[in-house]
Amino acid sequence: PINATMFGKKLDLSGKHVLITGGSTGIGLALAVEAVRCKSNVTIIARTEARLQAAKAQLEDEARKKGTDSRVAYQAVDVTDAAKVREALAAAVREMGPVDVLICNAGNAHLGYFHETELEVFHRQMQLNYFGVLNVVHSLYGEMVRRNQGHIVMVGSALSGFGLVGYSAYCPSKYAVKGLADALRNELQGTRVKVSFAMPPDTDTPGFAEESKAKPPETKEISEAGATLFKPDKVAACIMDGIRRGVYLLPNPDLGLQVNALTTQGLLPRSFPRVLLEMLLGLLAPLLHWGFAGMFDRVSGKYAKRRFASLWGA
Repeated sequence: PINATMFGKKLDLSGKHVLITGGSTGIGLALAVEAVRCKSNVTIIARTEARLQAAKAQLEDEARKKGTDSRVAYQAVDVTDAAKVREALAAAVREMGPVDVLICNAGNAHLGYFHETELEVFHRQMQLNYFGVLNVVHSLYGEMVRRNQGHIVMVGSALSGFGLVGYSAYCPSKYAVKGLADALRNELQGTRVKVSFAMPPDTDTPGFAEESKAKPPETKEISEAGATLFKPDKVAACIMDGIRRGVYLLPNPDLGLQVNALTTQGLLPRSFPRVLLEMLLGLLAPLLHWGFAGMFDRVSGKYAKRRFASLWGA
C-alpha cells in the first residue's frame, strides 16, 4: 500500500498510477517527468489537447531514455467543471487503474490592485485555484478511502502563507487550498490515505512569465528583493522527494520560504527531534518576519500615491 515507510526509506512508486492536474507545462510537467523517472504510470490533465499531446510525447521519450516502461496518458478537461472532471477521472482509472498518487497542481495567478479588479476575477481565481482542487480530490477521495490506500498532494503557493500587494484575488484561493489540505490530513487519521501540501517558490514557468507581465511595480520590487527564480525541475524534484518520504509539508528549495513555512504552519504534527529545530527557528522567526513585513509595507507605502491615483485624484 501507499504509505510512509520507516527509517528514512523512500516510497517505491514503481508501477503506481500518478495523476497530475496542470500536467502539460511548468511544475506539473516537471512533476510528471519525476514520476516517470520513478517508474510510475502517469496521467496528466489540462485543458489544451495540443499541449497535452506534446507533453505526453516528451514523457514517453523520457521513459524510453530511462528504460522505465512507464505508460503515459492524458485527459483534456477543465478542472473547474465538476461533472466533466468526474467523467475524465473515471476514464483515467479505466485506462490506468486506481489512482495511487493524486497531485493537484492546476492553477494560475491574476495580478492587479484590489480596487481595479472586477468581482468576476475573484470568482474565477477561486473557481480554478480552490474549486479546481476540490473537484478533483472529491472525485477520487471516496475510492481511496474504500481501498484504504492513496496519497493526495495539493500544490498551493508560497502565498498560501502570507499576503502581498497585487495578489488580493490569488492569495485567498491559495489560503483555501491549505485549509482543505490541513482539514483532510486530520480527517484521514486512522486510514492509510496520506495528504501532503506544497508551497512552491517563484518558478520559471509559462504561467509565471504571463503573471509577471501584469505585476504592479511595488509587487515586482518586493518579489525581486533577494528572491530566487527556480527552474521547474528543481522545484519538482524537491516536491517529489517529500512525497516519497511521506511528509505533510513538502520541502521547498527556497530556504527562506521553507523557514517561514515551518514557523507558521499552525496545528500540524511535529516529529522528534525535528521539533527542537522548529523551536530554535521559532526564536528567530519573529525578527525575520518583522524585517520582511516591514520591507513589504515600506515598498507598498512608497507606491501608494500612484496606486490610488484614480481614487485620490491628481
